[in-house]
Amino acid sequence: MLPSQTRNTTAVIVDDEQHCRDALVGLLQRQFPEITLLGMATNVTEGVELLDRHRPTVLFLDVELGQQTGFDLLEAIGPERPHVIFTTAHEGYAVKAIRFSALDFLLKPVDLDELRAAMDKVNQAIQSPQHPDQFMVLMKNLMLSASSDKRIALPVAEGLEMINTDDIIYCESASNYTVVHQKDGKRLVISRTLKEFEDMLGVQDFIRVHHSHLINVRHVKKYIRGEGGEVIMSDGANVAVSRRKKQELMDSLARL
Repeated sequence: MLPSQTRNTTAVIVDDEQHCRDALVGLLQRQFPEITLLGMATNVTEGVELLDRHRPTVLFLDVELGQQTGFDLLEAIGPERPHVIFTTAHEGYAVKAIRFSALDFLLKPVDLDELRAAMDKVNQAIQSPQHPDQFMVLMKNLMLSASSDKRIALPVAEGLEMINTDDIIYCESASNYTVVHQKDGKRLVISRTLKEFEDMLGVQDFIRVHHSHLINVRHVKKYIRGEGGEVIMSDGANVAVSRRKKQELMDSLARL
């Protein structure tokens, strides 16, 4: 039996693949009978109409919708959104951006335990709802990834800070936070793990040279030999390089 908050939970599914819709409906009916499914849609236009008509508690939203995406739907419906749980069969950049935004997603085929965890978050949303800034971080980073713009949107206490990735010297792990060191001497403490930064920045000139450091190779001033060695960054910081990352770093420096 689910917690009492789930008794009035309503949901809609927007997914262009029937077998995926059927599988999710089956899980919901068998394991979450307290959730009322209000309808399903197969594209952005149908999804917008469905959401406008029903105003559900939860939206299960496929990332890929034919020639469009679930993000197009989010832009179309504006800031008044239900609790969004993304679904996708591909763990690509979009999933990394969703994770970086601290939003919920399920990989297809949907795993029951992961669905339960996502629904637990729905139950807790009364106390800790999804924040509009989370969607703003997601949309900005998706737009930037599709352009030549080399900025990243970082969630800060006041909202968002747009940072040019060329200005990041290195990122340093601080438990579940990451300290972003910039070339102007400014430091930002972001409530994301270093692994999440690695996912977002690894497609550019960034390498995780150590469990606690992700460096921008374009800011390496000097490499000092050793078992793994160390690098001196443009701000004078010394960063250790693990033995297993040494060759990857050498290859990246050779490509510059």
